Amino acid sequence: MSSLRNVWVLLFLSVTASGFAQTGGALGNGISSHAISMGGTTVASSISPLEAMQGNPATLTELNGGSLDLSVGSLFATGNFTNSVSSNGSIAGFEGVLPYGALAMPLRSKRWKLGVSVAPDVMMTANWTYLDPPGGLGGTSYGLQQNKSAILGLRSAAGVGYEVNRKLSIGATVGVSYNQNTLQAPYIFQTQPTLAGAKTLLDLHTSGTGWNGTFGALITPTSKLRVGFSYKTRTIVHSTGDASGNAGAQFTTLGAPFQPDFHYSAAVETKFPQSFSGGVSWQAHPRLRLNLQGNWINWSSAFDRLPVSLTNGNNSDLNGFVGSNSMQDVMPLQWRDQGVFGVGVETPIGERLSLRGGYSYATNPVPSATLTPMTAAIMQNTIGTGMGYTRGRYNFDLAYQAQLPASASVGQTSLLSGEYSNSKVEVAVQSVTFTTRIHF
Repeated sequence: MSSLRNVWVLLFLSVTASGFAQTGGALGNGISSHAISMGGTTVASSISPLEAMQGNPATLTELNGGSLDLSVGSLFATGNFTNSVSSNGSIAGFEGVLPYGALAMPLRSKRWKLGVSVAPDVMMTANWTYLDPPGGLGGTSYGLQQNKSAILGLRSAAGVGYEVNRKLSIGATVGVSYNQNTLQAPYIFQTQPTLAGAKTLLDLHTSGTGWNGTFGALITPTSKLRVGFSYKTRTIVHSTGDASGNAGAQFTTLGAPFQPDFHYSAAVETKFPQSFSGGVSWQAHPRLRLNLQGNWINWSSAFDRLPVSLTNGNNSDLNGFVGSNSMQDVMPLQWRDQGVFGVGVETPIGERLSLRGGYSYATNPVPSATLTPMTAAIMQNTIGTGMGYTRGRYNFDLAYQAQLPASASVGQTSLLSGEYSNSKVEVAVQSVTFTTRIHF
């Protein structure tokens, strides 16, 4: 057990120190290779600590003995952005590698199972390069720019599952989500009274923590049928950091002889949505399991607006113009609630090998009125496939997932300056995930 604890500590350190990768949407479609290959449809049939801790904690009771999940995923994106001055905006292809994991073990009573995990909670990143169209006050442009945005959450959690009887299990987790926010792009102030409509190059980084919980139930009416439900609470994070930039092009356009560079202390309030999932898992044939699942994600109460607070500004010219060394701005998002519907199948091939496949459809939560390439979580159709291999106390699972190409057009944007009017975003994401599960 001491060696197992050492492995878990090393995993925790590697995850918290690692960079973050991109998914096509803001929330991933499955967490382990098994779940990803089956379209994320494991709320009623979790077979690993990762799936139970991030999905339905009641399924911890279905895990035999103790087990450790170690997972790593890599992502690849393609995309194109067209605006009023360019048709060849491009997204970074390789988005990175992300390790994560979970551990589950029985307590003294066989009815209780304990789980801990470190895994991605929310991932919305974009890394684009395109020509900045004229906008801001007086038609300002900053030319060819890298536009990078990220709202990311890494969740460390502990939870328990309890078997009430042979037909009902319940479970709960509590977690701390570490949030990072990044924006490196031309930025147009939206609500600040003096600067509304003005454009600057901005480099913003903040981080903070918030907490959330999950609750789940697993009902087993017959030996062939399982019904699962889970609920995840909303997370609110107050993050702090720095914001720096250069507004030289905007000041030149206005004929203002201001020093261009500035620095502020920054604070961002980020809300991650509550969600509800329900699904069934049916052993339709001795060699065929069928999963169905639906999810509701309450984006409308989380990503309606993104407040940004800037304080302790060091640019005396800008402070004098605004009348203060601090300012508040709000970026409108106005996302809609999202529904996700999926189906997954699994069949054994021999005693050690299993083949899997899945499909999911998600409604698009991002309104065209506030759409930009940095918020293009617009993927709707996702397919996955994978396999699992068992040898002794080890399971090896490999999954491939393709979030199929999606596009969205903006007619008239509601963002100030109108830069994103008559623009179009196209994006697709592929991923490969490998999970090892060790039983002990």
